[in-house]
Amino acid sequence: MELLSNDVALYVVIAIAILFVLGYAIGAKYNYRLQRKIWKVMSEELKKYSKSVSLKKLGSGGFAILCSRLGSLDKTEIDVVLSSREIILYYLVTRLRGITDKLYIHADFPKQPPFKMEMFKKGSKYTRTSLQSLEKLTDIVLEGIPNQLEVKTTNEKIGLELLSDKQLLKKLSATVNFLERVSIAEEHPQLSILSELSQETIISLIDLAITIGNSMAKITRRRK
Repeated sequence: MELLSNDVALYVVIAIAILFVLGYAIGAKYNYRLQRKIWKVMSEELKKYSKSVSLKKLGSGGFAILCSRLGSLDKTEIDVVLSSREIILYYLVTRLRGITDKLYIHADFPKQPPFKMEMFKKGSKYTRTSLQSLEKLTDIVLEGIPNQLEVKTTNEKIGLELLSDKQLLKKLSATVNFLERVSIAEEHPQLSILSELSQETIISLIDLAITIGNSMAKITRRRK
């Protein structure tokens, strides 16, 4: 009887190990397939604006795209960070915690911005972890800014000048449901965008980054 019990326990352990290996393989395969789809969409769009577009693979967890130029933006890096689907239980826990696939855009402007600005979704994790630094910034209230966004800056005049661009407000409205943060800073990277990622949001986010770059270029030219 004891021998039978030991055999059953061994079979259970083997079955769990097999399920774990299969789950890992299926999760990794899904992420790689998702990467190929995202890369196809992004590369076709980015090649419209940049002569040099290169891919840096980061395993099943994502990849980085490097662009020599993106509209008026200088060297740009776009990072795709995928949720870990290899371990099913861990993936389910992260989903319950609201952790999703992410898209990061980092770029520099041709000229250093003369101010700092933060745009972020109200009640976001970023807000909760950055309250002290955000308190030093001035709130911007302007008709046309999506209600879901909170905007703060070190220079209200330049901030209002940037957000007076109707095209920029239009792009913000188009991305606000999945946008988490837009940061403009004097140090590198001067532009940072963080957003939830899906194949449907990619082009809208690229458009947003390009529009911000073009608007900043106009401001810096006027302030020579």
